[in-house]
Amino acid sequence: MDLRETEVVTRISANIETDDFTAAAALGERFIEEFEATELEICRADPEGGWKGYTVSVGYRTPPAECEEPVDTLHRAAVPALFHFGLNAAFFEIHGTPETGQYGSYEAPDTPADGYTLYALMASVGGTDPREPAYVPRHDFTPREDTDVISRVHLYVPTGDLRLAVGLCGRPATDLSASLVRISTDAGPCEAVLLSAFPAVAGESGEEALSRVTNEVTDRLSHVSMSVRAIHTGLEDDPFYTEPG
Repeated sequence: MDLRETEVVTRISANIETDDFTAAAALGERFIEEFEATELEICRADPEGGWKGYTVSVGYRTPPAECEEPVDTLHRAAVPALFHFGLNAAFFEIHGTPETGQYGSYEAPDTPADGYTLYALMASVGGTDPREPAYVPRHDFTPREDTDVISRVHLYVPTGDLRLAVGLCGRPATDLSASLVRISTDAGPCEAVLLSAFPAVAGESGEEALSRVTNEVTDRLSHVSMSVRAIHTGLEDDPFYTEPG
């Protein structure tokens, strides 16, 4: 079995009330350094979800010790984050069963911190799949319309240093007015996913909107000094989203 399939990823999520992507990225870089994180996500907050500004999440990995029970690994994996934020470990609870899968989460109110609010701390086996679909608002933090075109860009970032990758992705994130930037590393070069929401132009069909946005995204990426692995576009939802069932 691949060791990565048994490692626990502890995910820390915070909200920072700013419309400045650079400030959100700086918080992400700070978390990366403090927790030696291997994955990062910066997303414009959903205006209908109760937060303002950006949400910033990082994940760090903890391999299981020899003969250690999964529940003990979950608890041990959460300790660095609980200690760092001064949280009471008694509120870290384990959910699920060994048969159905288990995860741990901190069950307490949101925690104000230095310039941001910690709102979630979870530990689970595995990690975030870069292909996992996500909802994103428009670049001006307004809700999406059903006619919006969502672009999903996958980039190969020529570094295994997650902090350096954040800096390298700043330019394409700005050029694409990205509402979500997700970067991960797996003992090698980083992979980045950028999602953007583009309003439709009055009078154009869905097919015309998809074609226009694909061409716009391709043109904007022509100035990016890294490899573009894929460009996907879809109407209304993340192109990787599929209806349940």
